[in-house]
Amino acid sequence: QSVTAGIDAMGEVTIRLQAGDRIFSGHGANTDIIVASAQAYLNALNRLSASLKQGEALHPQHSDVQPVS
Repeated sequence: QSVTAGIDAMGEVTIRLQAGDRIFSGHGANTDIIVASAQAYLNALNRLSASLKQGEALHPQHSDVQPVS
């Protein structure tokens, strides 16, 4: 999703990763949408990793939405 207009527009990405019955969200923003996507993915992975270290989800979300393969 574009946050600003123009040639240097800021793109914003939100991603959700499912691990078992838990869903972890990640967010990224950059002028390069590929970089924003990578940031969002890493953000979600970091949340998942932190959850595994703590033994419970930081912000568990339940959803009926399934990823498309």
